[in-house]
Amino acid sequence: MTSRAKKRIVLPSRPEPPSVEQILEDIHSVVASDPVFVCDLSEEPLIPTHDPSSEWDKKYLQSCSYVELNNKLKEARVELKERCEALRSSGMKLGSVIEELKEAAM
Repeated sequence: MTSRAKKRIVLPSRPEPPSVEQILEDIHSVVASDPVFVCDLSEEPLIPTHDPSSEWDKKYLQSCSYVELNNKLKEARVELKERCEALRSSGMKLGSVIEELKEAAM
């Protein structure tokens, strides 16, 4: 089936954004228990502390070590690729030298 044979789907038009008055009316009619506007700060602080034993700092240090390790792995991959190419070229040279020695021995 070609793209020309497919039916075009017509999407409905986008609704108009609410006016400032409508937004203000919605905000003023909100009940106190509305989950969008309720924020319980007693569980965990929103701003990270500088306490080394805090979860925020542990996660930050863990992510820093991950990024560092990831960079080292990228460098190691490049180095391994270079070494692999060097070994391949050395193997090809060794093979040609062995062939020359075999021919010279005959």
